[in-house]
Amino acid sequence: MPFVENNARWLRWLALPAAPFYALAVRIRNFLFDKGLRERVRPPFPVICVGNLCAGGSGKTPLTEYIVRLLGREHAVGIVSRGYGRNRKGEFLAEPGMDSRQIGDEPVQYLQEFAGKLPRGFGLYIAANRANGLRALKGAFPEMEAAVLDDAYQHRRVEAGFNILVSDFSKPFFRDYLLPLGTLREGRSGSRRAQAVVFSKCPPGMTLAEKEAFLEDLPLHAGQEVFFTTISYGPFRPGGQIPSRLLPETKNILLFTGIANPKPLEDHLRQSGYRVVAHRRFADHHDYSPEDARALISQYDRYRQESGELLLLTTQKDYSRMKDTPAFAYFCSLPLAYVPIRTEFLFGEGEAFDRRVLSFVEGGQRAV
Repeated sequence: MPFVENNARWLRWLALPAAPFYALAVRIRNFLFDKGLRERVRPPFPVICVGNLCAGGSGKTPLTEYIVRLLGREHAVGIVSRGYGRNRKGEFLAEPGMDSRQIGDEPVQYLQEFAGKLPRGFGLYIAANRANGLRALKGAFPEMEAAVLDDAYQHRRVEAGFNILVSDFSKPFFRDYLLPLGTLREGRSGSRRAQAVVFSKCPPGMTLAEKEAFLEDLPLHAGQEVFFTTISYGPFRPGGQIPSRLLPETKNILLFTGIANPKPLEDHLRQSGYRVVAHRRFADHHDYSPEDARALISQYDRYRQESGELLLLTTQKDYSRMKDTPAFAYFCSLPLAYVPIRTEFLFGEGEAFDRRVLSFVEGGQRAV
């Protein structure tokens, strides 16, 4: 999408005069929290914060799901999310049946994955103010033993006991710059608040030598642990009315995505032997309309005539966002599928990560 990218560059240059003022405001804000001059809330139960320094996607959602699965085996777990992209205002308990327009696309995924499926129970609260959300979730779900804050690294009013900083391996925070020159919401020094740094979307075949070379440039702080993860793609799941057994057994894919960085998915499909005949890219958190659906169906018809059997494919996040909109009705009779993803730790680091998270929750102490 060169037009969008070129416009983004121009907007950054236009915003350049404001950069020093933004940097100063961020620095003052963090200073006030660091020195205890702004009020912070420390919840009386274990809270894990998952977030990043940059604006845009970095792989927080699959890592949040990984943590909830880990804890959910033996603990009652809750998530507090701001519900990015929702139309409904206010703060409220999310319930099965709510769609992405009400609660946002990530919360819809959380409900689909966990509601009614964890042995000790699961709760999800939608609140921009995470402190309010934690209090309200505990009141509505008193058996909750631990909570995960989704995308709350800059929400410093809550003093989480364990902070996890997620950074995209292809654009790590320590090689990025503060907005508007780069994508960082706050300076690189903000990484010192994290007890764990997780680099996401690493190449699946990453070698130990590549890992060591990468770590040479990484500024680590006392007590921090570093982990490397990649994306694990599951088998395609049917997204329309056509059951999986009737989906075409074809290697021809018409891909459409509305996520921040679809390149890992493109690479996975090609490495798996699929032929991506076209990729329609939308903006992150795109709200699909009937016009989008008609344009995609027109593309599908055209490429099907050229390539024969063809599968419409999207991401789980896009499917969760789209299936409750008027646009979805257009796809019901077409071979539509989505690909689920999970976080997978490299170099056998998953056990160490699990131990760190579980020892924090079960020890009831602040991670150091």
